[in-house]
Formats: sequence, C-alpha cells, structure tokens
Amino acid sequence: MDKLKTSAANALRGFSSRPRYLVGLSLCRILLGLSTTLYYASNISYSRFLWGPDSYSSFTAFKALTGDQHIFSLYALSDSTTWFDLVYFTGMAVSLAWTVFGSRSLTLVHAVFMTSIYHRNYTMWEGGDALTGIVLILLLGSTVNAHFSPLSKRVRARLEQRTGEPHLRTSLHNTAALLIVFQACVVYTVSALWKVAAPQWQEGTALYYVSHVWQYTYSSALPGLMNSVLLTTFVSYFAIAVQLLAVPAALTARRRFREAVVLGIAAMHIGIMAGMGLMTFGLAMMAIDAVIVRDADYAALFQRVRRLRERVAARRRRNAPAPAEPAAEELSTV
Repeated sequence: MDKLKTSAANALRGFSSRPRYLVGLSLCRILLGLSTTLYYASNISYSRFLWGPDSYSSFTAFKALTGDQHIFSLYALSDSTTWFDLVYFTGMAVSLAWTVFGSRSLTLVHAVFMTSIYHRNYTMWEGGDALTGIVLILLLGSTVNAHFSPLSKRVRARLEQRTGEPHLRTSLHNTAALLIVFQACVVYTVSALWKVAAPQWQEGTALYYVSHVWQYTYSSALPGLMNSVLLTTFVSYFAIAVQLLAVPAALTARRRFREAVVLGIAAMHIGIMAGMGLMTFGLAMMAIDAVIVRDADYAALFQRVRRLRERVAARRRRNAPAPAEPAAEELSTV
C-alpha cells in the first residue's frame, strides 16, 4: 500500500513539474489559427451578407436569441455596419496574431471573437466547430507558444525555471493537453463506430456516394477516382482503420506506430480538403491530431530530418566538381 501511495505521489509530482506536449500544442495553435484566419479571409466579400446587420440570418432574431439564452456575442452589441466591420476585421487580425505569436491572453481574445462569430450564424461552419470551441477553451490553460513563435525562447526559458518543481500552471497545461488528446480519441472512435454500423461503409462504397454529392465536390477528379471499386473500397476501410487506431496510438509507447497512425489520419484530412474543399475543417482536425504526438516523438523526428539534411549536404559536396587548375599561360604570367 505504501509503495502504491509513493508511486502515485511521484506520478502526480512528475505530472505537475514538467510541461508536456509543448511541440504538439504549438503546432495546434498554428494549424487552428490558419483555419480560423482562412475562415475570415475567404469570406470577406460575403461577410455582411453572412453575418452583418442585414444578413439573411435576421439580426432581430439573433439579438432576441442572445438575450433569451444569455449568449454573448460582440456582433449583438450594435446593428451598425461600421461596428460589424470593426469587429469582423479585428477578429481576423487577432486570429492572425494568435497564429504567429500565441499566448494565453491572445488565446482568450481569440476565443471571444470566434465564439461571437459562431453565435452570429452557426450554419456557416464546415463541421468540427463544437470540437474547435472545446479545444479553444482548453488552450486557455495551455502554453501554446513554446515553439514556432517569436516569443518561444523567452517562454521556454520561463518554463525551464520552474521545471522540476510542482506548479499549478504546469498541472493546468498538462491536464488541458491530455483532455485535447482525449477529445480527439473520442471523436475518432465514435466516428469509426458509426461508420462500421452503416451498410455503405461495410460494403466499402460510402465514399463513392459522398464524392457524388455536388455540394461537397470541390475537385472534379474525386468522383472519377471514386468510380474505381478497388480504390473506393480501400479508402473507405482505411478511414475506419486509422480512426479506430487513434486510441492505441495515443496510449502506446511505440513511437513509430503513433507517428504512422497520425500520419494516416492527416492523409485522410488532406484528402477531404483536396477532394471536398473543407479547408477549415481539415486544418482544425489536423491541429488536434498534432497534440497526439508527444514531445519525444517530435524530437526524434527533428533529429532524423537534421541527419537527412546533413547527408544530402555531404553528398552534394562530394559530387561538386573540383575547382579547375589554372592554365599554363596564367602560371607563367604569375
């Protein structure tokens, strides 16, 4: 019993004294930020029609809804077009700033703007909006700019100062990261189980029917590819398999297995983006996938990339032509 208590105490101390998933959360910030920034930028021309005071989604009904259900939205504060433009473009600027810099304060401001535009017209989302909202809330307790940010060196220096000693912020960070991984596992497991229960997925023909829905046919090549029985069956079963493997990938100690599963899930989302045009959805889902991969996995991956670059550079130096020797006339003049 004493050994169990000691082990539990040591595990809790380790959990609260060293931040984890720093690289994955930084990539999550970048991909999720690109998703939301793209969402703003791609709809600039139609922003007033989709979310403005004179939108097809009645501002009066929206105002009443926010009051009845106690929903906060910056867009409900005024029916002025000037106010709408100010909120919309400020939200886009905040999204871009959060993508580049990160920080808890920017995460909070970004979450407020994204919640505001979501409540103004929730029918405009491509999917994954509920998961994105949950992840943004969890990121409020996380360090999302330890890597790939102009502030990264300063952030890592601050983290190193408190590494080894239990700290509340470290506990919140690790808890948030684990909950994001948990959310990803739940989404993929439930999605796979629903697929397994559907006859079209059992037969391997689901993607054939999906590719012929004109609202989601972004590329004309997709229906042609999915006309192949072999290809559509393989892709359908592949999607189910990688989603079912999300939980084992998150739990296993085998780094290569986890990387292969996450790469397979990312390939699935890239296919959705390229074939169905769901860009913001694909980026948002890959942002969450990035957190499944651990810091040690990324460190090993970066090391392999460095070694590959060194080998390529060494091979180029060996294959480079030797400098030409000076001609006899040039030597005589010297």
